[in-house]
Amino acid sequence: MTLPRPACVVLDTADAVRHLRDELARVAERPGAASSIVQHPDWLLFELESRNGAATPYVVVASGDNGKPIGYAPFVVEHHHARIAVGDRRVPIYQGRALRLLGAGVVASLHDRPAAEAAIAEALKRDRSIHVLRIRETELPNTLAHAVSTGPAHFTTVQANLLDQINWTIEPQESLSAYLAGLGSKRRNDLTRRLRNVYKKLGEQAQLRIVDTPEQVDDYCALMNQVYARSWHADAVAIDWALPARRALFRQLASERRLIGHLLMLGEQPIAYVHGYRLGGRYLLDDTGYDEAFAAHGVGSALVFQAIQDLLERYPGEVIDFGYGDNQYKRVLANRHVPCGALYMVRGAEARLRFGMIAPLRWVYRGMRRAMRRE
Repeated sequence: MTLPRPACVVLDTADAVRHLRDELARVAERPGAASSIVQHPDWLLFELESRNGAATPYVVVASGDNGKPIGYAPFVVEHHHARIAVGDRRVPIYQGRALRLLGAGVVASLHDRPAAEAAIAEALKRDRSIHVLRIRETELPNTLAHAVSTGPAHFTTVQANLLDQINWTIEPQESLSAYLAGLGSKRRNDLTRRLRNVYKKLGEQAQLRIVDTPEQVDDYCALMNQVYARSWHADAVAIDWALPARRALFRQLASERRLIGHLLMLGEQPIAYVHGYRLGGRYLLDDTGYDEAFAAHGVGSALVFQAIQDLLERYPGEVIDFGYGDNQYKRVLANRHVPCGALYMVRGAEARLRFGMIAPLRWVYRGMRRAMRRE
């Protein structure tokens, strides 16, 4: 017997999201329900406000027999320029309307996810105005992508990253001491020595500052603007950490013990940072950086190790997610890695034709890299 699928509704205004905020938050805050903080309704509302009308919500909500949400997929509708970086060039692929998923999949408990995901996938396929769905980062394979890529009115899944990507995590630990023991004596001693040497070089004014309460947020954002402006990240992505909407979000998250910032201070000067969020038994290390003037001291990697120790001391049973990327500190500190990537799910002749360019680009790019390595 085939069980009936949950009913689905689409929230397509910020007011509609606010109306269901508490019920969506209860789903997102269940252990393992959300892939990261960006799937929480508070983050979605912040993104809509900070984009000043450049994005609108498209949240597909699946409800159970009692009418309460059991799962949802938080998309934002935006005008998207899809470009693929090939060496120094960015090859244009597509320009137009796209639905970008916040996070990596459907937000639901492990028990409810299969039913919620199937219902949400069918709702997405029924909306014939949708031609491009986008997931910025996800472990592979992705079950929502598979669900929308089967059956009538299906999408075609296209992997956008030209090279293989890895997602790095520290799986739940019994304690900080258990994690350190698992590193092995050589790696543990090396990390400890490097951390000690950083503080020794910086002198008595060096100290760790931890931010996790609403009262600290305004000062924290001001300090983040200082250190971020002196990091290489500022050239790549401009962020105003003191944006009123961002500070309001951070205060809300801190009041729920979901925001944690680690700053390495030299007196009153921030010289390195680790910024992250907790949700449903998972800590996401969202960003880390340092003042380029102190790069030779190794302050960035040292602070990451110190922050990880603090997190494991306070929240030993939680996953620590470093995200994807091949940074050396992730290889050293993580104890699990899985394939990941960026995905598009597309349909319609034009979209399939345009995104069909990515596979040949990947083949050519990988061939060029192999040839360069042989030389």
